Amino acid sequence: MTWVLPWREYRRLLGLALPVMAGFLAFHVLGIVDVIMVGRLGREALAAVGLANTLFFFLIAPLEGFLGAALIILPALVAQKATTKLRTAVETLSLVSFLLGGVVFVSFPFLSWYLGTMSSDETVLCLAREYLLIRVAGGFLWTLSLLWYRVFLALEKNMLVAIFSYLVVGVNIVGNWLFIFGIGPFPAMGVAGAAFATLLAQLVNVVLMVVFGWKSFVSKEKGSFFSWTFLKEFTLIGWPMGMTYLIEIVAWTLFVTMIAKLGTMAVATHEIALKIKDISLLLGIAIANVITQQVSFFIGQKKPEEACRVVKRGAEINAFVMGVIGIGYWFFPEVLVGLVSQDGALVESSTRLLRFMALYQIADALFIAYRAGLEGLGKTALIRNVSLFLDYLLWLPLAWVGTFLFGWGVIGAWVGLTATVVVLAVVFFRVFFREVWKAKIPATPVVSMAEEELR
Repeated sequence: MTWVLPWREYRRLLGLALPVMAGFLAFHVLGIVDVIMVGRLGREALAAVGLANTLFFFLIAPLEGFLGAALIILPALVAQKATTKLRTAVETLSLVSFLLGGVVFVSFPFLSWYLGTMSSDETVLCLAREYLLIRVAGGFLWTLSLLWYRVFLALEKNMLVAIFSYLVVGVNIVGNWLFIFGIGPFPAMGVAGAAFATLLAQLVNVVLMVVFGWKSFVSKEKGSFFSWTFLKEFTLIGWPMGMTYLIEIVAWTLFVTMIAKLGTMAVATHEIALKIKDISLLLGIAIANVITQQVSFFIGQKKPEEACRVVKRGAEINAFVMGVIGIGYWFFPEVLVGLVSQDGALVESSTRLLRFMALYQIADALFIAYRAGLEGLGKTALIRNVSLFLDYLLWLPLAWVGTFLFGWGVIGAWVGLTATVVVLAVVFFRVFFREVWKAKIPATPVVSMAEEELR
């Protein structure tokens, strides 16, 4: 028997994944441009933005996890051609996501307090609080974009996601140029200017997605504008997913706090290497989003064998993409780091860290793919429990040992993360291929009309 590559399956997945990957890559290039521009303001500014973003995403992560359940439920509705349910679901979740943005804003006092525990450098703290306040003020833009991005993926409008991403990146780059350094009538605002540029870009992103996305629903039969029944069913999946993201972002924040205890130089090193390393991570997550959408779609069609093929092919594509990029991290770290910073000491320390990050790319790729498959099955509570156990009993203790006990610094922290990713990849692989054959269609109750909801 001859072994033949499953080109048809690769083509379908890549056809959906490539536009999303392009969009993710655009936003990451934007992140690198942000680091380059902010880096011109000095190490303190770079460290401030790194710490502020860590806390901003600490808050956003559980909300993203909760809204991420849309990528589990909506594709199943698309597969069943339940257009009325789909419209009501999107309307309900749009209102919920807008309200969640208010939660982001009112959390600023807590985030500001925690910043004070992460660094003793008053200059860094002042700049970080200034940047963070502007970011949280636009929290509702972020939550709306998180939802509508998943709506577009559920409808398989992936190419529009890529087009919007590049438009938004262009807006942000121009905004950075105008607001950070001050051009013409615009005053130089420094770190605050970077935050305002991001806010402007998010506004453009939300407007584009809602305006173009809504056209997919206006011609459909109208149901209730808001359904408590749907929201309750959505929460059964979204709540454990949100808790998983919270568990992970708390662990990540503690992880970065460990690194911050090593000093401003360590934080800046970590921020530079992370921005470059995240090129591969974001491409992997883009593929993972397609895996989740496709698994949900095929489970909605009662085709678990197709869901298995999606995860297998997705894991192979992910391992190839992230592995190839990891080779670049290993052989050309000086070149990549040199694009971000010209500080000799920073380039040297970031180069060492990036080369270490190259070592775990394949394990990370497989972990991301198998976890995405489990999300597509709606196994969010299981993922939450595994993450809670391994993040706090394996990752953080190992990171502490490597950082402080062995004295390996930032690289020691990443040793603990790498070991945990390997274990998670094995666990999620075994669980997915056991659970896929037991999977049921995600709950999609009949959407009642408004008077029934009130009653």
